[in-house]
Amino acid sequence: MSRTAATTYATPESQAADLYDRFRLPVYRYCRGRLRSHDEAEDAVQSTFLRVFAALQKGVVPECEVAWVYKIARNVCLSRRLGWARRARVERPHDLDALEDRLAAPEQERPEELGGLRDALAGMPDRLRSVILLREWQGLSYAEIAESLGVSVSAVETLIFRGRRYLAEALRGAVEPEPELLAAA
Repeated sequence: MSRTAATTYATPESQAADLYDRFRLPVYRYCRGRLRSHDEAEDAVQSTFLRVFAALQKGVVPECEVAWVYKIARNVCLSRRLGWARRARVERPHDLDALEDRLAAPEQERPEELGGLRDALAGMPDRLRSVILLREWQGLSYAEIAESLGVSVSAVETLIFRGRRYLAEALRGAVEPEPELLAAA
């Protein structure tokens, strides 16, 4: 049975489930043809249908469901490929010796600094901690973070700014020297 945009659904959830059932495999094949691997294509399919669901919840009524779903899949694939290109420019060192100098492990571990970082991260609001970890730990771009959290890129920029400021203030307080150490100096 062919469904059109005129088909009525009880909820956006039921419409999203129907679209997923009908278009999951074709969208996977489409994404697989444009991305590097099976895993990348599966991630793109998930992102596509998350965007479909979010749009349906906001009241979007697609005129042609198949074209609409494929357009979203196309944008997801383009976004991923642009992310690769941006990371490739940053991650490909031209001078491996310079990279080795920059990334060399510290000669002496400073557990008090790491402890302060752990405490600062633990004390952060969940939303700020999430964006900081996605950006600094996982290396995601602002666009990828925005996509994964379902917010705008400008919201991600604001959250990262606030998260970094929170960490800096927390670490400044955690790294302050003890008063008795100052007196002994």
